[in-house]
Amino acid sequence: MIQSLSLCARVGINLHNLNNEGTEGNQQQTRMVHILDEAGNKSVVNAISGDMFKHIFVEHLTPLLISEGEAVCQNSARLHPDRVLLDLDFTSKAKNLKPEGIQKLMIETCAVTDICGTLYAEKATARKSVAEFGWVVGIPELTRTEQYFHVKYDPSRESGTGAETVAGTQAIFHRPASSGLYALVANLELSRIGRNDITREDVISEENKRKRMRCAIRALGATLIAPRGAQRNTQFPHITSAEGVITISRNSLPAPTISPLSSSYKVEIQKIADKLNALDSGGQIECFSFDSPSGALSILENLLEEV
Repeated sequence: MIQSLSLCARVGINLHNLNNEGTEGNQQQTRMVHILDEAGNKSVVNAISGDMFKHIFVEHLTPLLISEGEAVCQNSARLHPDRVLLDLDFTSKAKNLKPEGIQKLMIETCAVTDICGTLYAEKATARKSVAEFGWVVGIPELTRTEQYFHVKYDPSRESGTGAETVAGTQAIFHRPASSGLYALVANLELSRIGRNDITREDVISEENKRKRMRCAIRALGATLIAPRGAQRNTQFPHITSAEGVITISRNSLPAPTISPLSSSYKVEIQKIADKLNALDSGGQIECFSFDSPSGALSILENLLEEV
């Protein structure tokens, strides 16, 4: 059975505004990060935080789990970030349990919490997320951000920018839009789904474990082709391409990742997989390349048959 699955991809996203840092006056500030490219040169590029992509993943995952009849607490069902922590039945039981019992209760009570994690601070008990997302980073020289002028007409407005001109009855603001190729890295520790990290024992049945694993894989595919986030009502992202590598591991060795910020990431991932397989003669690490969004979904669909 697949123990872990990784996705490394270059995704073409145009005219999006999925992640901002805030607003100064009437101008939104897009999120920018400092990186070193593969040649060691410093660059400042647009990026979408891993937090945002984790949120996108949860939005896709939750209805899938509900449709499969998996246990999902009420707050997770409405996408509340505290998930099971706001469930009164959980909190009343958890206060009398040890950490291993609390984690068992988390997994049994809510599949979203099982996969996406949480922290029960009262007893410092953490359920580490099975799903991991890095920053989705614009590739230097292949990503651009521009500020665009917008006007929101308000007929009740009697004064404002522009004083007595026509602009005086309008709210003027500037909004960014970014376009380019973005490097995405993600990992699913599928073997940990339904497993208590403290006792190392499975808490749920094999059937429920496989259901949750399949939902996680399907949600990863949906996250790749339908990124949700800010400003989608008027700046729905144009997904133009996706090419990369999906890797899987059927043993305790990790499904390898190399950032698509490197132009040779596909070759290097395959080399790493070959070296890992040399450490374990079973050949339990596999790489699958794709050159389109539909190609990525086809690979994930085929992998579902193994889960």
